[in-house]
Amino acid sequence: MSFLYPGYFLALLGLIPLVAVYFLKVRPRRQSVTAFFLWEAVFDQKKNTALFNRLRELLSLLLMALALLAIVLALTAPELSQDQRRDLLLVIDNSASMSALDDGRVRLDAARKIASDIIRGLSAHQQAALATVSMDVQYQSHFTTSPKTLMDALKEIEPSDCPFQRDALDALGAGAVAMDNCRIILISDGCDYQADPNTAIELVKIGAAQENLGFVSCDLRMLQRQPLQVGFYYKLASSFAEEIDTDIVLSYGPDNRILKVIPVTVKPGINEAEVYTLAAGGPGQWRATLDLEDALDKDNSAFLALQPQRPVRVRVDSDHPFFLVNSVNAFARTSGDLIYAPDTADVTLANGRIPQAERTVIFGLKENSDWCGQIGPEIDDVLARIKLDKHPVLDDCDLDSIPFIGARDISPPAGSLVIVENAAHVPLIYRVQDQQRTALVVNMDTLESEFYYSAWFPILVYNAARHLMGQQDSLNAACATGDSLPIPGNTLGRDSTRVTVGDSNDVTQLSGSSYGPIRQAGFHTLKNAAGQWSVGANLFAATETLLDNRDVRDTSEALNRGWPLSLILAMLAALLLLLECILYHRRKVG
Repeated sequence: MSFLYPGYFLALLGLIPLVAVYFLKVRPRRQSVTAFFLWEAVFDQKKNTALFNRLRELLSLLLMALALLAIVLALTAPELSQDQRRDLLLVIDNSASMSALDDGRVRLDAARKIASDIIRGLSAHQQAALATVSMDVQYQSHFTTSPKTLMDALKEIEPSDCPFQRDALDALGAGAVAMDNCRIILISDGCDYQADPNTAIELVKIGAAQENLGFVSCDLRMLQRQPLQVGFYYKLASSFAEEIDTDIVLSYGPDNRILKVIPVTVKPGINEAEVYTLAAGGPGQWRATLDLEDALDKDNSAFLALQPQRPVRVRVDSDHPFFLVNSVNAFARTSGDLIYAPDTADVTLANGRIPQAERTVIFGLKENSDWCGQIGPEIDDVLARIKLDKHPVLDDCDLDSIPFIGARDISPPAGSLVIVENAAHVPLIYRVQDQQRTALVVNMDTLESEFYYSAWFPILVYNAARHLMGQQDSLNAACATGDSLPIPGNTLGRDSTRVTVGDSNDVTQLSGSSYGPIRQAGFHTLKNAAGQWSVGANLFAATETLLDNRDVRDTSEALNRGWPLSLILAMLAALLLLLECILYHRRKVG
C-alpha cells in the first residue's frame, strides 16, 4: 500500500489529547449534608454500575480513536495497487461486436462499467479524457479532473454499426511517446485487435469467444428484365463449432412482403459464396434475414436496394449523325443505359460544333470559344498520354488504339480538367465547365481518323455520356458500413443532395460528390435534381461476426478502480461518529 500524502500521519498525535480527556478524572468537591442515609443508597447503586460505566467510556474512546484514525488515513489518500497515477486516456471500443451478448450482458455495458470504476478511482489531481473507437477515434471528453464530466460523457456513448479498424489506433500509439504523463487504456473485446508489446496502448479485455452467425457479404443484380430474373448473392460466416441449419427469409418492398425462404446449411468459419435466382420482386428495397438467435443481431439482417434502370437520353448535333446515332442505339438495344432522344435529351453529342446544351460531348472542336478553348493549327504529335489515371471516361478503353489524327493545338480555359494529353501537354481529352454548362472535348478529326469505325468509339461515347450525367459509377444494392459512395447525378458536386436514413424524418444536406463514410446500417436514400437512389448499408465484417478473441490477452497494468479508499474511510469515520453520538445520548438521557 502506498500513501499519496503521508504527511497527514502527524494528525495521529491528536490521539494523545483524546485519550487524556477520557482518562482525566475530576476530583469531586466535598459538601456537608444533613441526610447522609439518602446519599448512602445512591453511592451503593453507583458502585454497582461503576464497572459498566468504565466499559462504556472505553467503548466511546475506542470509537472516537477509530474515527480519528479513519479520518487521518483518508487524508493520506492510500492506494492499494501500484498505479503510477498518471493521466489517463480511456478509449472505449464501441464497434459492432461490442453489441454482442456475453452471459446475457451487452459487452458495451460491461465496458461502461469498467470505465466508470476507473473514473471513480481517479485521484483529485489526476486528469482523464474519454474517446471511442470503431472505424476511427472520436473524442467524447477533453482532459479534465471532473468525474461528473467524464461520467456524463460516458453515458452518451452509443453502439456503432461499424467494424473495428486496427489502424484507427495507430496515431494514438505513435503519439503516446510524446505523452509521457499519460496512459492510454483501451477497453475492448479485442476482436481484430493485435496487442503490440512495443506500443503504449494497454488493453483491458472484456468478453469471451461466442457462437454467432451472420452475413459477411450480400448483393442483388437484375439478371434479366423480360422475363424478370433477379440474382441474390450472399456469403455467410459462423463461429459455431458445428454446422447450423437455418433459413434466409427474403422480403421485398416497404411492407416487407416475403418472397422466398431459402434453407441453408452453414459450416464453421467463412463459407463459400452462394447465388440464388428468383423470378419475383424488382427495383426497390429488399431485406434478407437469418431466422435464428445468436450472440449478435447486427449481422443477421442484410439491407439491399435494387436500382431501377435510368437510361441517359442522348441527342445528336452533327452534319454526319449516322455513326453517332448508331453508337447510342447500340447500347439502347443491349444494356438500355443509353437511349436516343432527339427532343428531350440529357446529353448532346456534337461533331465540330458547340451546341447550346447543358451537357455536351464534342468531337473535333473547330471553332474558337472562350468557354471551350482557343483553336490552333494541327499537331503532328498525337501520341496519347494519360494525365488523370483511372478516370471513368477511359473505362474499358484501349487508349493506344484511339487515333487522335487531326488533333489541334488547343489552349483550354483556366480550370479545365485535362484527362489525356500529348508530350507537349496539348489536351487530347479534357472537360470544361461553367456555372450552367459542362462539356467533354475529344480533340480529333473523326472523319480523317476514321474513328467512327473503331470499336472504342461507342464505348467512349457511352463513358462520356454517363460521366456527364454522374452515372459512371452505378450504385451496388448493398455496401458495408464505413464505405463512401459516389452520389449519382452529382459528379461535379454542383447540386445539393438530400440524404435520409431508414424511416427517419431527419434530412442531411450534402454539397459534395460523395457520401460517407456511412456509419449507420439500414437503407440510405439519396435525392437530388437527377433523381432518387437507395442503398443498403450493412456490417459485412467477418472479424465482427466470428467474435473470436481467444488469442487476445489483457495487457493492462495496475489501475485503481471503484470508489477511492479515502472516500470509504471518510464514510466509515462518519458512521463511527454517528454511533458515538447515539451512545452519548443514551448515557446522558438514560
